[in-house]
Amino acid sequence: MDANGNGQSKGGLVRAERLTQQQRSEIAKKGAESRWRVEPRTVICAGELKLGDVVVPCYVTQEGQRLISGRAMQDALNLVDNVPGKAERAGSRLSRLLSNKKINPLIFKGKSADHFSPVKARWQGTVIHGYNGEMLVDICEGMLEARTAGVLSTPRQAIVAAQCEMLMRAFARIGIAGLIDEATGYQSIRPADALKAYLEQILKNELSSWVKRFPDEFYENIYRLKGWVWPGMTKNRYSVVAHYTNDLIYERLAPGLLEELEARNPAGEGGSRKAKHHQWFDQDGEKLFSQQMFTILALQRACLNKGGDRWAHFVGMVNDVLPKKGMSMPLPF
Repeated sequence: MDANGNGQSKGGLVRAERLTQQQRSEIAKKGAESRWRVEPRTVICAGELKLGDVVVPCYVTQEGQRLISGRAMQDALNLVDNVPGKAERAGSRLSRLLSNKKINPLIFKGKSADHFSPVKARWQGTVIHGYNGEMLVDICEGMLEARTAGVLSTPRQAIVAAQCEMLMRAFARIGIAGLIDEATGYQSIRPADALKAYLEQILKNELSSWVKRFPDEFYENIYRLKGWVWPGMTKNRYSVVAHYTNDLIYERLAPGLLEELEARNPAGEGGSRKAKHHQWFDQDGEKLFSQQMFTILALQRACLNKGGDRWAHFVGMVNDVLPKKGMSMPLPF
């Protein structure tokens, strides 16, 4: 085939022109399948890693490559919306993040595209599609740099960056623990799942330090976003802050939740209640509450450096990520 389109290339163009649209699509499909038709690698070890509330299936191939399943990678990064009607679109979230023109260079950093491409592997007769485990750390580092550089542009990106911050702190602590174990010889006598259990505890502590029910930062950020002077926690807050709290937390957790809480936990004559609303939650309700507070804090932090009406920007982001729904849902009691 020559560069001027003569000979074989001209014949190829004529042949292509005669193909129907369906035939062209079929050829393209076969080409894509051909590129993906690689013999799956053999998995020799498999297990599950718990990152907070997310269970991450992971694998090691015969070549020593550590893999994490694609869906688990998205869940670990908090890329998926827990909003009815959005779950079916979650499958492309990871690929969209990796192709973002502003964030992509901070994640890739000169690494080859193969490092971020899915890998086929076979485990117990099933073919899995996983990603290089190191990619999770690469994404975390890139997202934190993107946040510092101010290039994050969506509510979901702000939430992912907050999740990456928590994961990187946990990875650093588990890394130093592993090095100490290796240096002291403890790795040969420690329980098989000791590091995994340690990581799980670290992540629980990290999340607790973020949310601890209603942290001071939650209220301080409301004042800063509104442009009010923050008087500190020793002073009584503006009464409207209670309405903001109900709107941001309880009314968005589940339809009818706030009304049910107020019925079960009514205010007395002086306006005080016998208990805090969140004390009525069961274990699942506590998880929902913690995740809600984590998300709200992440969005607050993302809006503090914005110009213009920061409160309006924050409310818009909350409505996008945590919209109020009118459908019936089980209440977390």
